[in-house]
Amino acid sequence: MGFTRKDFLGSVIAATMLSLTGTAHGQQAEPILIGATVPMTGPLSLTGKQYQNSLTMAEEDINKAGGIKGRQIKIVFEDTQASNGTAVNAFVKLAQETKPSFFFLSSYSTQNLAVAPELKKVQVPAMYAGGADAVADGGNEWMFRIRPADSVSAEGMVKAAVDVIKAKKPGILYIQNDFGQGGAQTAAKRLEAAGIPVVGMEAYGQNDKDFSAQLLSLRSKGADTILIFNYPQDGALVLRQAKVLGFNMPLVTSSAALVPAALQLLSPADLEGVWGVTDAFMDASAGGRMKDYVERFKAKFGIDPDPYGLAYYDGAFLMAEGMRKVGTDAKALREWLAAVKGWQGVGHVYSYDAKGNGVRDLAVVKAKSGTKTLELVQPVTLD
Repeated sequence: MGFTRKDFLGSVIAATMLSLTGTAHGQQAEPILIGATVPMTGPLSLTGKQYQNSLTMAEEDINKAGGIKGRQIKIVFEDTQASNGTAVNAFVKLAQETKPSFFFLSSYSTQNLAVAPELKKVQVPAMYAGGADAVADGGNEWMFRIRPADSVSAEGMVKAAVDVIKAKKPGILYIQNDFGQGGAQTAAKRLEAAGIPVVGMEAYGQNDKDFSAQLLSLRSKGADTILIFNYPQDGALVLRQAKVLGFNMPLVTSSAALVPAALQLLSPADLEGVWGVTDAFMDASAGGRMKDYVERFKAKFGIDPDPYGLAYYDGAFLMAEGMRKVGTDAKALREWLAAVKGWQGVGHVYSYDAKGNGVRDLAVVKAKSGTKTLELVQPVTLD
């Protein structure tokens, strides 16, 4: 029996249907692209590597759990280094070439401020961990913070100085940028409101290595406690130099000086008399999801996790839940995130306000005597 015209038409139709079905399946299987601008090299990589690792782990965990309604997510990373200009270029490259459905931005406020205008043009939701209040005050509706704002951290530091240490003559030392200035000004206002005026405020540059003049100036002004707003590397140097100069007064540091990358640069002696705030107290002995995260992260990457990375891990799961609820449409996803209240992550409970601030809790900690192991002094949740 010969191959008829009817057979030919039937085979063409079947082949066409198979092609269309294959195309549909191919489209369905395409991953949801997520852009991440991260300082992977240079001095800011001390924390940047942490959240690159945590986002990588979140990507794997989300995909193992079925992804977003059967679609996998794929995070594409670009290096911001330690430059605001590089951060902008990294973001623009992702926006133009990758066209992601969502962004995770650097944890450094100066980079967040530089990228914000470009994000507003692209109009895609983004999460960031920079603490400067100026970022949220900019009114960019596409930006959602995933860790405590500097004003929250500053209030926590003031609580440690006033309630725990009982400081009477505090001084303030801060890095000269939006983060440091904002935190220092908030702390000064809170201390003065509590009837404890600041005896002096000193600043230093981001690339400075010698802080002795500022430390000695605060001591000469009679400071009995110093609050320090710092990044990891400079924070470790400040604490070491304070000990070399024979400082015995209590020091209260912001969270960056107590992340694992900074603690590696310090000895137990450097941490004597040092209090601080951390975004979250990461104690595996607490059990549950925190224990699971801490142990899996350390097993996978060979280093201890820090609260910055944990914020991005939480953020990825919050993003994923939003995508499952409303899809990847940028406007719908932004509106869903803006309405989030009481979402329980591993490190925090997330509730977003009108400025895109999502976290109001942190922890006051201190190293156990003779060690570099942090212990919880008191949790702090601010109204």
